[in-house]
Amino acid sequence: MAEDIEQRMKLSFEQAEGIEPLPSQLKLREVSPKLRAFLWDRIHSYLADATERSEYGSSYLDKPWSMILKEEHVYRRHRMADDFKNNAKGLIKETRDIFENGDYVAIFGWLEFVLKHPACPSKVANEIDASLRFCRAAYRVVEHRVICPIASDTEHASIVRAFADLAATQFNGARAHLGKAASHLTVGAYADSVRESIHAVEAVCRTLDPSADILSKALKKLEQKISIHPAMKNGFTSLYAYTSDEKGIRHALLDDSTAKVDEADALFMFGACSAFVSYLINKARTNGLL
Repeated sequence: MAEDIEQRMKLSFEQAEGIEPLPSQLKLREVSPKLRAFLWDRIHSYLADATERSEYGSSYLDKPWSMILKEEHVYRRHRMADDFKNNAKGLIKETRDIFENGDYVAIFGWLEFVLKHPACPSKVANEIDASLRFCRAAYRVVEHRVICPIASDTEHASIVRAFADLAATQFNGARAHLGKAASHLTVGAYADSVRESIHAVEAVCRTLDPSADILSKALKKLEQKISIHPAMKNGFTSLYAYTSDEKGIRHALLDDSTAKVDEADALFMFGACSAFVSYLINKARTNGLL
């Protein structure tokens, strides 16, 4: 009986009575009305709190949101700076339109710009991530600044662990590559995401062995130092060969729209490279290389 009550508390009355469907996991690129409403509620509360009235009766946004929205106006939408009007009512309406009518790229692109802004309040990332979780979105916030697609909660834990393992200063380059891989994946730039994912592994390998100029050489040397299983080394060497050979991923055809890389490829590479990055760093620590 107690379990039944607890279960009903997680559902609306209509869901518990079978009138409406139970909550389900959203697909990639899917933004439900519920998710739009929850995300906008978080952002609207900040904009409402930042709204001030001038002595002439008009309203404006106080910092940091006036600065964030002005820079989004210029550096993301590429509009002229003197066209920006700090009118709270107009800015709130314009921003609401993104959440109400924009596709997933518009919404998550706007949110990621805000999260990466130096003036963004520290609580915003956790609140956005909580909304994504509650609404069962196929995305999570990692590193408090990147919105990342996930295939499962297990993969999310692996990705978070990879960013944590890359927190040391010497791995800043690898962490930047992994962040770019996540951002490219979110907006559907799959070839770019695969390239950045493998670059993250390369950067870790070169940090551990600066004399190696390509991934295959680095893995061969590291295999001798930190006991990488030959099958694992061969597997990543083969993946590296795939990213080198496939059109549009690593070489001159970066702008070629015929690159044969889809969402499944990019998701796999991002998850696999995140896990391998953590594996390499922890093996290096265990063997005294860090």
